[in-house]
Amino acid sequence: MLFLPHEVQLDVLKCLKFEQLFSFKQTNFYYRNLIEKYEGELARVEFFKLSLLDTLDVGYQLRNSYKIVNLEPVISYFVLDGQLMKKWKAALAESVPLFLHGYDYSGEDFVVQMEKTKNKKPYILNLPNIPKTIEEMIIIRFWLQQLSNCSFEEAELDNIFNPTIINLLFDNETSLHFHIQTIFIGNDNATVENFLKFGLNLFTIYDVFSVALDDLSERLTDILFNIIANEGKKLPHVFFGYCDTSRLYDLIIKYITTSKDFSKMVSFIFLLYDSFENIKIPERAKDVVTKQSDNSKIIAYQIINIYNPIEKFLFMNAECGPYFGIYIARMERMEKKL
Repeated sequence: MLFLPHEVQLDVLKCLKFEQLFSFKQTNFYYRNLIEKYEGELARVEFFKLSLLDTLDVGYQLRNSYKIVNLEPVISYFVLDGQLMKKWKAALAESVPLFLHGYDYSGEDFVVQMEKTKNKKPYILNLPNIPKTIEEMIIIRFWLQQLSNCSFEEAELDNIFNPTIINLLFDNETSLHFHIQTIFIGNDNATVENFLKFGLNLFTIYDVFSVALDDLSERLTDILFNIIANEGKKLPHVFFGYCDTSRLYDLIIKYITTSKDFSKMVSFIFLLYDSFENIKIPERAKDVVTKQSDNSKIIAYQIINIYNPIEKFLFMNAECGPYFGIYIARMERMEKKL
């Protein structure tokens, strides 16, 4: 294979499963470097779900209900230079944690849980939260790299990896990403900005970015609106709840009505509310249609941009039992999907 043209070698590698790629990578430095260079184009290990859990949550499960991943031995080609070694030793001295928790009642020890399918035993990866040696730092780096070579249908993040230690471990490289279809972020609001930055910067999200909060302060509302207005290239869909005021909705209405550039805007948005008490349908709404059944009511309408009437957004305000949601879609993108 060494004598084949470079592009043919790449085509051959694309035909291999992840386990085959992993074995092939062990044969020599040339293939290792080639596979690592094009990892984004090659096969990944597929999992159903990724969760970062407090060990107390795992403790409630029966011992035989999960599989423990052995951390050692690891095969790592990473070379630690002197300058980075100093940074790592400083982090060890300061006891920089690997995990950040999302709730006040969380403990101090965490695990990575990976579910291959819904009905099979999950894998538990028990990484040290406070690494105490350089060897433990290398092990953590290795397993984070392995996670980035996987793909997950879902990620549930009540806790996150600490961006500070990730930047240290990978020397501020920007290539490390975790590949997720749908991500769910839960938080008690105190550290939500760290969680949002973590989700946006370290995850490649192919479907839904979902955030559930206890309440929305004015600052958090501004942050979520900024995501809607500017992160459309990263996020196909966003789901934000629970919205306890109309402010985020009002900001979206104003932006859609008056903006001259939607190139960065998220095209599909869902807002979950406790009620529609403060939600007012704008006077500029067009083609208002109401549909009602025994336990549900939907009001559909369009908002059209004042500068470019081609730019139209469909709104659907839906009440179904105790749930109140607003679905917003850029009609140009919606028509392309159809």
